[in-house]
This record gives sequence, C-alpha cells and structure tokens, in this order.
Amino acid sequence: MNPYDFVPLDTEHPPERRKPVWHNVLAPNDAHLDKLYSGYLHLYIKAETPLFIYDAASSMQNPDYAGQHLRNRWDEYIIPGTSIKGLLRTVVETLCSGCMTVFHMPREYTQNPIPLGFAYCQSNTLLCIACRLFGMMQANQRNAQVFLGKVNIGDAVVYEDSLRFYDPIYTTVLDGPKPRHRAFYLDSQGHYIAGRKYYFHHAGKPLTENRLLETRNRPGEYRNQHIEPLDVGTEFLARIDFTNLEADEFAALLFAIALQPNMRHKIGYGKPIGLGSVQLGVTKLQLVYYANRYKEFRTGRGLSPHYKDEALYTLLDSQMTSIAHRLMQPGIALSYYLR
Repeated sequence: MNPYDFVPLDTEHPPERRKPVWHNVLAPNDAHLDKLYSGYLHLYIKAETPLFIYDAASSMQNPDYAGQHLRNRWDEYIIPGTSIKGLLRTVVETLCSGCMTVFHMPREYTQNPIPLGFAYCQSNTLLCIACRLFGMMQANQRNAQVFLGKVNIGDAVVYEDSLRFYDPIYTTVLDGPKPRHRAFYLDSQGHYIAGRKYYFHHAGKPLTENRLLETRNRPGEYRNQHIEPLDVGTEFLARIDFTNLEADEFAALLFAIALQPNMRHKIGYGKPIGLGSVQLGVTKLQLVYYANRYKEFRTGRGLSPHYKDEALYTLLDSQMTSIAHRLMQPGIALSYYLR
C-alpha cells in the first residue's frame, strides 16, 4: 500500500480570488472596512517521531558516518523557516481551497491535469487566500508580478535541554514522486490530478534497511541513505510575524498551525517511512495596532497585552471557530493528519 493518499480538489468550489490588503495599510479604510491583524506569535514544535532535515555539509551515503540534521551558524539544530512556511502554505491551500502552487507537469501528460480555476495565481491584484498570506511570484517572466507574503517565519531553534538523538539508521529506498504513474496521481477518469498529496503517520519504528544498498553499475552510489535523526521529544521554538491579515486570513493561519487536538503535521526528510511527525502549537501571541502606535507614544504604543494561557486558548478557539464552517470538505481534508 502506498504511504500516502490525496485530498481531492473540490472542483465545484475553486479558489476565491480577491485584491489583497497591501503591507502599507495602517488601519481599515474605504477599500478595506474590516479589522486587520498584525503582530507576532511564538510557534512551538515537538517531534513525535524521529525528525531529520538534511545538512548539505554532511553525507548521507557514507557507511561509516551518518548524515547530520541541519544546524545554523551558531551550531544550533534548526528547522528552517522556509520548511515551516511550505508546510503551513500547503495546509492553507488544502483547507481553504487555494491555488496549486507546486505542480510540474510530466512530459507524458498530453493535457493539463489541473482543473479549471486551480492554476497558480497570476495577478497580484487577484489572489487566493494562500497567496495573500504567503506571497506569489510569476516564474520566468520579465517584469513579473509579485506579492510579498504577509507572514514571515523565522527558523525554529532547538531547546538545548530537549535535544536528543535517534540511533543512526539506514533508510529504506526513497524515490521521488512519480506523477507519470497515472493510476496513482490522476482521478478515476484519468483527467485531473487526484488531489493534494499527504503522507500517513506511522506507528512504531521507522522503516529501515540494515545497510546501504549500492546502485547497480554505479560503484559508490547508494539507493538509500545513512542518517542520524533527532529523537522523539526534541522541541523547537520559532517566531512568526504577520502584517495586515484580514479576518479569514488570520483564522486560516491559526487553524493551519493548531489543526485539531488529535492531528499532527509532517515535515522534513523520510515522511514515507515514518519520520517527521510533529506537534505544532502557539505559546504566545501579541497584536499590534499600527494606527494607535503613533497616538500612544508614551503608553501602549498600539501593542495588545500578551495572549498566553487561558486568554490565548480563548482567542485561538474563537478564530478557528470563525473559519471552520468555510473550510473545504474539512472531514476529508483533515483525515490524512490523523495519527
């Protein structure tokens, strides 16, 4: 059985595209009457299966020395902010019917398998919710339109006292996606892609080999990898800054982080063999009201109190409740996160 499945696209409800609120807006105005959300939050990440993000400075094909998890210049183990951004963007695209950001059409396909309306956004004045949150940029075009994302995610840095290592392993053979296999990647009619791909969570130990498997006719090259993941229980903290989010965008961001209590995200290398299941949560949040910042120079400077503990839970619950009824097929979309 494949270690993944697809969340089907709701072709009856393609992405809703609209003009975004730009970054220089200080307060609601005639064009955007509703409340805007700016501020920052602290993102907590905990590994619930072994976790590995490859450090290019080490080798994963050395029988005597396992590849190492990524570290920053200060020798701290990290999860890159770009990886977290990609994870959250994919979840928002799935739950809120965003456009198809990443799809490279195989040469074997004779027609575009992306349903009408789901193509990547092309105008920075007409964007789906994922592009309004995380940005858009046309590829390979002179003077291409861009929209800078309104969510900025820093690297997640390990809590040193939580750092522990899983024993080095030889992974099973992990091949790249093969969308040319139409039976798996297209719908039952063979016309459109089956949906957005997600990997199942694994119970128990990762799937491994007992040695490196050499590639036929290529001495010194191997089909699997030798790695030392971080162990279960390793914890990280990242900061996420956000600017001028509309109500549905703010709710979508929080929902993509928290999901539901019995659900988890997957990140990093080796998702098909059971690596990379993580718990995400918000530990602190503060809002900034820019219109008040310049009126309250000696007082609050437009900063809200810190949302923590019960106040934070109340805020998160109210925001996620506000968007839950608008999510695209939530029972289907979220089922692939179940542990």
